[in-house]
Amino acid sequence: MNDVLQNITIYQSIGALFVVAFTAHLTLSFIFNSIAKHARKTKNQLDDHLIKAILPPLKMLIWFGLIFLSINVFTDQVKILASVITYIDIMPIFIITWGVVRMVSGIEAYLIEKNIHINNDSIRLFSRLAKILIIIAIALGVAQYLGFSISGLLTFGGVGGIVMGFAAKDMLSNIFGGLMIQMDKPFSTGDWIRSDKFEGTVEKIGWRITRIRTFSKNPVYIPNSIFTTIPIETPSRMTNRRIKEVIGIRYNDIEQLPIIMSEIEQMLKEYVDIDHSQPLRVYFNHFNASSLDFNVYAFTKTVNKTTYQKVKEKILLSIAQIITKHKAEIAYPTQTLYIQK
Repeated sequence: MNDVLQNITIYQSIGALFVVAFTAHLTLSFIFNSIAKHARKTKNQLDDHLIKAILPPLKMLIWFGLIFLSINVFTDQVKILASVITYIDIMPIFIITWGVVRMVSGIEAYLIEKNIHINNDSIRLFSRLAKILIIIAIALGVAQYLGFSISGLLTFGGVGGIVMGFAAKDMLSNIFGGLMIQMDKPFSTGDWIRSDKFEGTVEKIGWRITRIRTFSKNPVYIPNSIFTTIPIETPSRMTNRRIKEVIGIRYNDIEQLPIIMSEIEQMLKEYVDIDHSQPLRVYFNHFNASSLDFNVYAFTKTVNKTTYQKVKEKILLSIAQIITKHKAEIAYPTQTLYIQK
């Protein structure tokens, strides 16, 4: 047997191992494709994501295993390979870590697709934190395996963390601002928000910045720390839209004012698109320079802006018809000039 192995050249052996690895690669792909085909028939889609996640790392493990075996076979013929083995024998740990991280990403994609009650931004946040913790834990384990002192690393990390904290104060404040957004949820991706400095739709909540698309379709990138220092309004979470109008009639129509307001209030109470559980008021408010002003105050059931505009339009036209029906007129600025002969 040894004579046979000695007659085989290194290149022939490498070629044979390559054929074996390629065959194993195709076999594994066939097996997993069959499993994935069967999994797609089930109602639960989690297995689809997990199979898709672990297939590349498994293929990588096969190739690594065959490369590792081939190096072991030829260590006697190529002395430098003996030192190579000491550096690559921990590669499976990194490949397995890669597989675990991919599985976390698969679970994240499954939860987002399932549309559960948990906010998608929160799912992404916890997924990222889980990946970071896994990578840190594996890195510390590898460091200990290579002979480094974990306690020393942690001590250095504590001192280095203080130094980095002072050096990257703004970056850390933005990261913690992003965490507060995920925990308090003043807004989520897709919400319409506004403040004194910006207004638009939230497109992405990142670790450091949040991207907002303004109504002029321009992207605005806002550091997350800003949201902890300014008030934010989220109009997309409104329960109703408000109608608040001031309408004035002529002073000559003061006798018709009570009946006009009474009919307007009754019209609003009977209007199907007005939310009658909310405040509804029609009241005389002000003796203006050229008009008698009364307020109309109500809330619509819809929050859609287009529908709201149509409802408001119909209500204002109905108010105009009521005023006209009582021989009154909507006032406009006028002046009376007396000329003495």
